Amino acid sequence: MRIGKFILRTLLFLLLATAAGAALYLYPAWKAAKALEDGMELPCKAFELEVELDREAVPQEQEKMLGTLARLTGTPEDAMYRLSVQGSALEGKAHLLIYPDGRAEPLVELYLSDDMSVINETMLYDAVRGNLTEKLGLLDYLMPRQEETLYMTLEQVEQLFGTDLSGIGDMGLPAPGKEIGAKEYFLMLAVMAREKSGDGYSFALEREQLSLGFDLADGGGATMRLRIEDPAQALAKADGLLSWLGKALPWEGPVREGLQGVKSLSVTLTPQEGGSLTIPTNLVGQDTINILTNIRTWVQEAFGGFGG
Repeated sequence: MRIGKFILRTLLFLLLATAAGAALYLYPAWKAAKALEDGMELPCKAFELEVELDREAVPQEQEKMLGTLARLTGTPEDAMYRLSVQGSALEGKAHLLIYPDGRAEPLVELYLSDDMSVINETMLYDAVRGNLTEKLGLLDYLMPRQEETLYMTLEQVEQLFGTDLSGIGDMGLPAPGKEIGAKEYFLMLAVMAREKSGDGYSFALEREQLSLGFDLADGGGATMRLRIEDPAQALAKADGLLSWLGKALPWEGPVREGLQGVKSLSVTLTPQEGGSLTIPTNLVGQDTINILTNIRTWVQEAFGGFGG
């Protein structure tokens, strides 16, 4: 009888020890899950994107746009298919700075919202002017320097470059769905590889076409890292996980059709306290767009290598 009680108590002790050990091991994951829940609920999110496009698979209108932009700005065409994007999102609005590969300064500044989307006209104008006046001195008189920063609508950009950008306009910034809670984060973090990193922990999950990571500091602060190879194909294979991730990103982004031609996509997302984001309303006059369109058409017809 005593032997039976001893064995039972031993088994009970081992079970309790195992449970305690599991609790101690999983506690950092639960603590991190709570931090992620709090962090991802912050309305302002900063993000960085690295996008590589497949030249053989991008839609024809995008290829035309990228080619025209490359020639007008003097950017190597290959660089237009490897883009870095820095931006922020807040309350249904987003601000993006787009850098072609190897370029230290942004080539495109873009503001997106459900009500109005605009592109920095002055930034593009300066890039086009610098390239064309270097090649054609005559254009120095036809394209004076702009002293004020102005913006243009997507419709004006379509006119300027002679292409259809309806895909950008349709991209939109949908309202967030159900928030991800600490329990959902915990279930994911519990099965991810974990290591101590500085004053916090790093979690990582690696799959064939996808890698996901979270960096969390003990004093607060969270960063999400995501990389997807061939996103359109990955979406077809992992609807559940990627739709879940869509809730944590600043916006759901293009639907699958919009991912056509994307070879790889990397995202780093960092929630932030505070912040503000206002869509600029100082738009360029239509007369200026008409002049620039005529210059683009003339350059294209007279010097086919520039125009697209």
